[in-house]
Amino acid sequence: MAAFLLATCLWPTVPHAAPAGETKPVLPAFSGTTTWVNRHGSIMVLDLGQDGELRGYFVNNAPGKGCRGIPYDLSGHMLGEAVDFHVRWRNGVADCLTETEWHGHMQPSRNGGLEIVAKWQRRSTLAPIGARKPMPQTGSDLFTLQVTTGLQSQIEID
Repeated sequence: MAAFLLATCLWPTVPHAAPAGETKPVLPAFSGTTTWVNRHGSIMVLDLGQDGELRGYFVNNAPGKGCRGIPYDLSGHMLGEAVDFHVRWRNGVADCLTETEWHGHMQPSRNGGLEIVAKWQRRSTLAPIGARKPMPQTGSDLFTLQVTTGLQSQIEID
């Protein structure tokens, strides 16, 4: 009876098995604080809550860009492998007058780790003078998880 009650209570949290012949990607789950680095050397530190909420900070290290080397608050959400997050480039040290949103997904990397592939859109936070609002800038990013021991376990993503 105890086993039945335990199974009933845990049912929503157990990953569903793939149908025969279909394989689903197995991704390392992470909890707590993780560090990610993109190809420009920018650093993203994420805290993933049990509800899928992301909090953390982003340090821009891209050559030739403003607001470098300063941490900015990051917020977002993760559902399955889908990842969305936002940075407003303003804090008590600097205001870059922009904000950036990333929309992407987590996937296994070629070297057996984890990466986040995301499209981004950067907009000005200045109120436009005149009738025309400047077009947002767009691009893509690839973040690689910096592995530290004890942070990862294997789970199957639905």
